[in-house]
Amino acid sequence: MTRSESKYFHTARRMDEALLSLLLEKEFGYITVKDVCARAGVSRSTFYLHYENTTDLLVETLGLVHGRFQMSFPEPEAAGAAVAARPKEELFFITDRWLIPYLELVKENRHIYKAIHTQMDVFNAERAYAQLFQALFSPILSRYGVDRERHGYIMEFYRYGLVAVLMKWVEADCGESPAEIAQVIKLCVGGGASER
Repeated sequence: MTRSESKYFHTARRMDEALLSLLLEKEFGYITVKDVCARAGVSRSTFYLHYENTTDLLVETLGLVHGRFQMSFPEPEAAGAAVAARPKEELFFITDRWLIPYLELVKENRHIYKAIHTQMDVFNAERAYAQLFQALFSPILSRYGVDRERHGYIMEFYRYGLVAVLMKWVEADCGESPAEIAQVIKLCVGGGASER
């Protein structure tokens, strides 16, 4: 990375962090470019060098949060071709091992998720969730011998169900603990099946 690329990246990160701190103080719809610039210590022209608007910044900031989450695991998350090499017992992600860290991330960053989910059409969140589920769960369904024609139906069931649970929790300001919500999700998915 060149010095100018490093400076560009560092400035973008400052704006991400500025938005994260502003979201703790007010709703996304009331955060202006001026607010972000003042908090990050950058000019408006610098902001517009990086983003078209605050929505672009929010999408990038959510990516930063998800990147930090993925880095918290000792091994990379199973996806795509990597699924073929994993034992079947490692392909079941509705366990505390996977749910609790993700739910802790959501709770810690609930202000971002609330902003995204109140305007899912603006942030193209539906497409992002669909891509995530396609990349992660379709190979798993194949490993379990589920007909390819049924993958879409099953993924839609899980996607909308899990997102609905998360949304209800986020809208209630994550009052319950991540462990309690993990139990709710496991109950919905497997009828209260024990850890695998």
